[in-house]
Amino acid sequence: MNDKKFWLIGMVLFRIFSQTLSAKEPVQDAYIETDGSGLSVYSVPRGALVYIDGIQRGITPLSLPSLPPGKYQLMLAKEGYENRSVLVTLAEGKHLDLTLVLALATGQLVINVERAPGAPGSDILPLYADLYIDDKQTSVFYQKLPVGLHRIRVEAFGWEPVEKVVMVFQDLTQILTIFLEPAQFRVSGFRSERQRFNPYNPGLLGSTDFSFSVTAKGTGHISIYDSNNSLVYEHRFEPFTERNQRWTWNGRDRSGTILSDGVYTVVLSTTSVPYNAQEPVQIDERTSINIDSSLVIRPWSVGSGGAGLLYLPIPETLAPASFQMDSRLAFGFPYGAQEPFTSVPFSLGLRFAPADTWECAVSGEFDASRDPAANQASFTLRKTWLKGSHRLPLSAGLDLSWTLAEIASRTDPSVISWSGSQGGPRLGLSFLMPLGAHVGVGVSPALLWPMDTHTLSSGPVPDLELGAGLIGTGTTITGGLSAKLLWQNQDGREASWQAGPLFAAAELHWFPRPSVFVFHLAGGLWYISEKSGAFGSFGIGIIH
Repeated sequence: MNDKKFWLIGMVLFRIFSQTLSAKEPVQDAYIETDGSGLSVYSVPRGALVYIDGIQRGITPLSLPSLPPGKYQLMLAKEGYENRSVLVTLAEGKHLDLTLVLALATGQLVINVERAPGAPGSDILPLYADLYIDDKQTSVFYQKLPVGLHRIRVEAFGWEPVEKVVMVFQDLTQILTIFLEPAQFRVSGFRSERQRFNPYNPGLLGSTDFSFSVTAKGTGHISIYDSNNSLVYEHRFEPFTERNQRWTWNGRDRSGTILSDGVYTVVLSTTSVPYNAQEPVQIDERTSINIDSSLVIRPWSVGSGGAGLLYLPIPETLAPASFQMDSRLAFGFPYGAQEPFTSVPFSLGLRFAPADTWECAVSGEFDASRDPAANQASFTLRKTWLKGSHRLPLSAGLDLSWTLAEIASRTDPSVISWSGSQGGPRLGLSFLMPLGAHVGVGVSPALLWPMDTHTLSSGPVPDLELGAGLIGTGTTITGGLSAKLLWQNQDGREASWQAGPLFAAAELHWFPRPSVFVFHLAGGLWYISEKSGAFGSFGIGIIH
């Protein structure tokens, strides 16, 4: 089995959640002498001109097998790098492999930041400059830089930014003096993180952040008006002393009552505080916010490739710009294990909403104690095409997913994951019917075409899957009961199915206010061909 392929798939998923840093040994010069004759020259980086006793002989990597024994003065030259010269001795009957590391050619740049003539002093307008070199912020105003053009930018609150392009020359120290002028008062980038939100959602999900930037000292306040142009809330900022401003609103009025659904106008009013006798500048910006109590964001299982209960996808998507991440660890006797307490599968999941009623999910399941062929990666796209209403409370969604698996489950049912995923494409529907304010029943039929990553082929007749369950929802808790049964087609070419594994689980997801953490707890059973097992799982994630 190709173990490397699946570990590569696993690494792709892990990089979604964390950035892996690998330390590398520094490249060093190397002199390797072997039996033979002549000289081979390498450079880091490659492409350097090779001079031997002042005569150009080629470009690295360069092989000179007929160079006779003796002593030679060798020099490497490459634009943007310092020349390297070494004395080389070729012995009789020996071949020398020579690798030289070239150092970047550098120069020095000293940056002075000063007030422009006529600008106010530090007692009136303080100057705390931020320096950016080639778009990277630094606090060092004396720089050793590679030879060539560099972009220098200086920013400071209350001052106009200045950007210059400087040519750095090798082994030369240059002084760059930048004069800053007092900034005109400007406001930019006034926006809301969520254009539509539901204050009944717990924690940070029931709020939105307003942000904007100012260039100089001033004061400001935000006023929120309803559709009748009545003022419902007002927030005053502290005097501006920095560029970026931010404020969080939870959809409540001045008395703390959650506002009713509708569109609200948000007005940002700002006034400058001049450092001289000039008249203050007033700038107003506005945007709108839609409070929508139907926009419910709940934590669900993600590790199986799509949101819902463990064995039941549901037609519910996150609000745009929201996401949920989680990790799970199963124990006991999960499906696929040979014996109880011999397998500890681990899953990672991420779901996010690129647009309204659309949701994407990616997940992976890994188990170091099992055959690496059982590791899987799943990608899911969901569309909610029917939202429940008073006339028709039924909700419906469409799921399209693909699971990468080393071996097709049609060939070996044991490689089906503990959460019921199997390799190949899956096309499914999901339906949810409420039975009350906090309870609902769901069903999800699906077609699957099991395939492995070697052949990427399957028969025209799919396997059948049916999930069903009972869900419960609260303010900070979701959960329920779910079950899934697979009917597997043995060869994929004839309409003949036989019952495969049966899964069932009970689960609970807790989202304590006002954190962004979600805690998961589940227990389940499975059965296939007179063999059965029970397992538990727990996990933690975040939702925003």
